[in-house]
Amino acid sequence: MKQFKKLSIPYFVWLLILVVVPLIVMFALTFVNSKGTNFSTAVASIDSYKRLGDVSLYKSIWTSLKIAFYTVVVCILLGYPCAYFLSFSNVKNKMLVLLLLILPMWCNSMLRIISWYKLFQAEGLQALHLAGSEGAVVFVTVTTYLPFMIFPIYTVLEKLDRSLIEASKDLGVSGPKTFLKVTLPLSLSGISSGVIMVFLPAATGFAISQTIGQGKIQLIGNYIQALFEKGDYNFGSLISLLMSIIIIICIILFQKMQGKQGDK
Repeated sequence: MKQFKKLSIPYFVWLLILVVVPLIVMFALTFVNSKGTNFSTAVASIDSYKRLGDVSLYKSIWTSLKIAFYTVVVCILLGYPCAYFLSFSNVKNKMLVLLLLILPMWCNSMLRIISWYKLFQAEGLQALHLAGSEGAVVFVTVTTYLPFMIFPIYTVLEKLDRSLIEASKDLGVSGPKTFLKVTLPLSLSGISSGVIMVFLPAATGFAISQTIGQGKIQLIGNYIQALFEKGDYNFGSLISLLMSIIIIICIILFQKMQGKQGDK
């Protein structure tokens, strides 16, 4: 085992360079006041923290969490049945079906977003005023990240011990009750992984809301993007760290809720 530990050294080096060091730099930037990229004139300041009372900031955070929540719920409602029927079906070419599900992800994400936008602007759908609405942003976000919900759940269901389900049925338990008492609890780890994989990009992204929302739906990603475009790296770094903390707290709370449900 000690020999294999040496193989992890490059991983920790890259982790230090690409994750830890940028976080330290961002944290340091929150305590200075600099003009754009001219850090030679930077002076110590807590002005960034004084700006945390900006109402538009909390509106963006709330909108981001709301869009991410709706996206996760819809992805679970669509992704779990898809993963379940694919796992328990007698389809011979399951890998082909999975390939078809992941195929759109091979295309450039921005290209897919623009394609949806052009479709919403089509003559037949334009009257519905889909573009620029939260519903359209949620819809495109779901279509973008749905595979991230399906695959973790499918992987867990494929490894599920089928004898447990058969034993439940042999004891006279009905199919729906077997699902609620056996299958669903044993697949919660896949749901948890899917929630994390969908929630993170849905809450922090900015391309979908900027394009499909036509600038009317401002997520925290758009808020941070605007700050960095104006050269306000100090406040932008602070908001980025704040959003990271909020997401970590949400994930911890979700995992605790899942643990309590598993204990029951």
